[in-house]
Amino acid sequence: MKETPILNAVVHACRLVVGSLFIVSGLIKANDALGFMYKLEEYFEPGALNLPGLTDWALPLAVVICVGEILLGVAMVLGALPKLTASLTGVLMAFFTWLTWYTANCDPFGTKMILDAAGTLVEIDNQCVLACGCFGNAIPLTPYESFLKDIVLSVLTVPILWGAFTDRISLNSKQLGMFMIAGSLIMIYLFGELMLEWNFPVLFAAIVYALAEALKMRWDGAAKEWMMALAVAAACLVFQFHTLNHLPMKDYRPYASGESIIENRKSAEDLGLQGPMFATEYTFRNLKTGVDTVVLSSEWLKIYNEAWFKNAYETVSFDGKEVKIADGYEPHIMDFQILDADGEDRADEILNSPGNVMLYVSKDLDQASTAAQQEMNDLADQLTAEGWINVGLTNAPADQNQTFKDEHEVSYSMFTCDQTELKIIVRSNPGIVWIKDGVVQEKWAWKDVPEASELLNP
Repeated sequence: MKETPILNAVVHACRLVVGSLFIVSGLIKANDALGFMYKLEEYFEPGALNLPGLTDWALPLAVVICVGEILLGVAMVLGALPKLTASLTGVLMAFFTWLTWYTANCDPFGTKMILDAAGTLVEIDNQCVLACGCFGNAIPLTPYESFLKDIVLSVLTVPILWGAFTDRISLNSKQLGMFMIAGSLIMIYLFGELMLEWNFPVLFAAIVYALAEALKMRWDGAAKEWMMALAVAAACLVFQFHTLNHLPMKDYRPYASGESIIENRKSAEDLGLQGPMFATEYTFRNLKTGVDTVVLSSEWLKIYNEAWFKNAYETVSFDGKEVKIADGYEPHIMDFQILDADGEDRADEILNSPGNVMLYVSKDLDQASTAAQQEMNDLADQLTAEGWINVGLTNAPADQNQTFKDEHEVSYSMFTCDQTELKIIVRSNPGIVWIKDGVVQEKWAWKDVPEASELLNP
């Protein structure tokens, strides 16, 4: 086969870019696999892809996708198993491109027909996924931005497929390997530094590259490339196990350490900013043709008193759907509440209390682990003695909270909050959040309950 240095260089450059981005994308999702699981559950809803049978498998699927994405990225940079790697990457990119196209073109005001549990065809509202979750909460892309990103990656995948099936890709030589690994680490570092404010991805990439290269040099068996893949997969699973059993290493949500819940709840009006603008769809019927016309309330205000309009149209309905007509500032936190047994929201009172507040958060009280409940009770008792406010926050109603308090001898008061918001606050059930003057100081999973002495005498 005639050598074509320029074409080979294009293939290697595409490998470098696509492989590095796969590693970063997979690692960010693995950092918060529960968040990625919630995103998959959104896609499985009847009004979305209508795959409710996969909901129970959302977490295993999330883990497989995260680890698989990192594996493909590493294999692509190292030139391992080229035909398999290129083929799987092509299939994955084709699927993701279709998915982001579907998401970008979803009509939030439309409907779809599905079969219900009884096998009857019913019409339901569309449930549009507002963000694909490609880079988790770290880089929240709109569906259209995600679609464009996948188009670019799909184009870059074509030379990789061509190179793999024309035998232009194989396990890197020593010289090419140094260039590819160094280039990938530089790309990942810049991506982490400029877009993620997190340098762990480059450290993780360096570790998995080192593991793979060590096996490459020391393993002489026929399954060398599969052993390299196994070592990388093991490293990914260790990282995944850690984040699932504790908390994400890097938190990009509005309840992250250092974030002010008070500030993040403020509206555009509170901050003196322009908020989003909405209009209502009004329906009018042409008196001559009988055809219905939808007019936004913002436009109707300009024409409702015009003679041509009043003479040509009659009103059908003013009860149409609300449509966003202009973007603007929206609060980062919209549904945080601390509801007492009377339904009163105590959030402002508690957040604005001077000093320290400890939240004991359960996104699902029925499924919450109670293995460390006694430790949390002891922590709360010691902190209360030092003047801290201790608050339980769950998705359950007041009577269920009281039953839980009685059964587990909980001394602190328990309140109710929206379950979706509780999932965002802390990725553990239960989890602990330390707030001081409305600002999040630190968070812990239930497996990492801190000692009171660590907090009182830092």
